[in-house]
Amino acid sequence: MARRRGGTQPAPLTQRDVLDAALRVVERGGLDRLTVRAVADELGVTPPAVHYHLRGGEDLADRVVEAVAADIRIELDPAAPWVDQYVGLVTAMDEAFRRYPGTGMRALTASRPSAAAGRLTGTALAILRAAGLAEPAAVELFTATYLLFTGWLAARGLMAAGGTHPSLAAAGMTGPGLDDLSTLERALRRVLATVPAAAPPVADRIDPAGPARPALTEETRP
Repeated sequence: MARRRGGTQPAPLTQRDVLDAALRVVERGGLDRLTVRAVADELGVTPPAVHYHLRGGEDLADRVVEAVAADIRIELDPAAPWVDQYVGLVTAMDEAFRRYPGTGMRALTASRPSAAAGRLTGTALAILRAAGLAEPAAVELFTATYLLFTGWLAARGLMAAGGTHPSLAAAGMTGPGLDDLSTLERALRRVLATVPAAAPPVADRIDPAGPARPALTEETRP
């Protein structure tokens, strides 16, 4: 059905309309079902009308993935332990990608620059730096959790298609475990637990009573 803005005059199509329709298509059927025709059908327009708003060469799927990643809400409790903050960030990402199947793997395996991905990476590294990790250690731990999360998304995607990777099956990991968010949380905490307790940043180690006064010696006594 053609979009209307009142009377019989068609409403003008906007890029936001195209993106919102694409998100609905992906939410219902996954990223694999996303096509220009599917979006056109969702909007009640012809495919050329959608193509008109895809000028510039940016892929429709890339726009959807960027929108999903950009909409991930980062709500960190500064008073919480750094491990809880980190796990909270990753699980927030997982919940968003779960709502739009296929977007997580696309986001984590893309080679193009992404402002949304940069924001999430920056937040993750900021948590690790605030925990007192030196830069090389922070980068190494981020990389380890990135690889863990990518594997989690791949395994869950395979499960959604009705399969389980032979390696996981041989280890005794069955489908239901891969659909349980607590499985991801436990895996993350195991990795993060390998990090030795780091000293807090220098700013956090300042004595609230002020710097200690030097002890008086015979030379400094009045």
